[in-house]
Amino acid sequence: MSQADVLKALEERAADQWGLVTTAQAKLDGVQGVQLLRLERAGLLESVGHGVYRMVASAPPEHLRIKVAWLRLDPRTPLRHRGAEGPKSGIVSHASACAVHGLGDWPADRVELTVPVRRTTRDESVVLHCARTDAGDITVVEGLPVTTVQRTVVDLLRVRADAARVGAVVAEAASRGLVDVDDLAARVGTFAGAYGLRAQASGAQLLESLCEQAGRPLRVRKAERAAGEGPGPEKKRATIWEVARRAGVSHQTVSRYLKNDGGMRPATRARIERAVAELKYRPNLIARSMRTQRSNRITIVLPELSSFVPIPLLRGASAAAHDAGYLTDVIGLEGGKSRRAQTVMSLLDAQQADGVLSLVPLADMPDGADAGQRPVVVLGEYDDDLHSRGRLADGRPAEQILRHLADQGHRRFLHVAGSREWASARNRRAVYVEAIERLGLESYGVVDGDWSMRSGYDTARDLPCDSGVTAVLAANDYVAMGVIRGFQDRGWRVPEDVSVFGWDDEEFTQYFSPTISTVHINKEEVGRRAMLSLLALLRGESAPVADVDDLFRIVPRDSSGPARR
Repeated sequence: MSQADVLKALEERAADQWGLVTTAQAKLDGVQGVQLLRLERAGLLESVGHGVYRMVASAPPEHLRIKVAWLRLDPRTPLRHRGAEGPKSGIVSHASACAVHGLGDWPADRVELTVPVRRTTRDESVVLHCARTDAGDITVVEGLPVTTVQRTVVDLLRVRADAARVGAVVAEAASRGLVDVDDLAARVGTFAGAYGLRAQASGAQLLESLCEQAGRPLRVRKAERAAGEGPGPEKKRATIWEVARRAGVSHQTVSRYLKNDGGMRPATRARIERAVAELKYRPNLIARSMRTQRSNRITIVLPELSSFVPIPLLRGASAAAHDAGYLTDVIGLEGGKSRRAQTVMSLLDAQQADGVLSLVPLADMPDGADAGQRPVVVLGEYDDDLHSRGRLADGRPAEQILRHLADQGHRRFLHVAGSREWASARNRRAVYVEAIERLGLESYGVVDGDWSMRSGYDTARDLPCDSGVTAVLAANDYVAMGVIRGFQDRGWRVPEDVSVFGWDDEEFTQYFSPTISTVHINKEEVGRRAMLSLLALLRGESAPVADVDDLFRIVPRDSSGPARR
């Protein structure tokens, strides 16, 4: 199975389960563990738990640890077949259910699940509770079966959870309309004694006691309150002005801190951090979004997701956005540039994103295009199919490689090219041919390849013993790995008998034997600069210079050395 086929199978598995796939599911599609390891080393997969991988092309899902633990309860069965039968395999419960519902402030050091039959786990960060759950006690949140808020509170009381924390959950759930307090009171009266109340205390009195301990008094039933007792004022969320007063700065300075703007004195930053911690301040993102009509999200657009995803570039762009206080969503859009442009405009019109960075062309949307003060930046480094063009397709490093190898005594070369459909392959080929002539070197020829390890392996296997070739320039690192393995299977030594140079500086090149000489492309910086341009437009500023100095750098390693004598 080719890498493209493997990725396609994994993407289909992961598409409807938060971008995650288990090794057990992969094996059902004929994907072996070693193939998963290679994809992980290539930066296309991320191990997020024992036997669970995340497709790096997908945005990290919320509550990742919880979803990973739940998938591991039944790793062979896909989410779509488990959702309706959650009780049979297990459901998210207790403090983890609070996290999914967005209630309270519980430690995130463990995941709690409820299973119908007693079982154990070797993962010390996962707690399995054995209990029966009725259909009415379960709700589904983004495909994840979770105990309802009411059942979650009952479960927490049953295990004697901290009173103040449970009270905070009840008060917040009541304020958000997530639970009927009177119905809940009818289910929790039996726990009153365990929380220091008299045995005859009602469920309503227990809930009121818990909420008072949380500093958020709650009136359950007016008739059950003691005469003359009035409800205390509900504790409100700390405001940015309160943080500013506590830290002795202006609220504008606190705002700059929250946006992670640079230039702030360390002492000032420390005071604000201390005030935020003491007041337990959390920005009200929903209120901010309603007030500013901003989502604090940036969308990065790819074409319909395929086997190739520019991970380093996405990493650089996302890091720049996160540093500025934005979340990023990576989406793949089907169709040509016109259809993609329509989808992007719809997304902006619906205020689902404050700006868009597109890695592929969008019709009638030049760089810096604006949709209601929501800018769009189109990065010109890829075509509709994510084939490199522009700066990333520059072939000039091929001449640097030839010069480097010529200085080590090499005179006769071979080039295993990439697919002619790619501008990068055509440019590398053209520079190779021109540089050979300009430097007075010899070329045994150019082999038409397809970027695959197989094309490199076959070339090395079929190269005549009397070719006189002492160095091979491969179109990319995968081709280079195939070339090296082909020579090794013939008994040729690399680099003693022949040197090999790759391109792209994939992670595995540092761990292959021998380590592979290659060309490093600073794609992270390209992504970062593109995102900085978008962020500048969001702030109404001029975009910074997007050019990257030293975009390419040749990296000699163990696969290249002096020519044999």
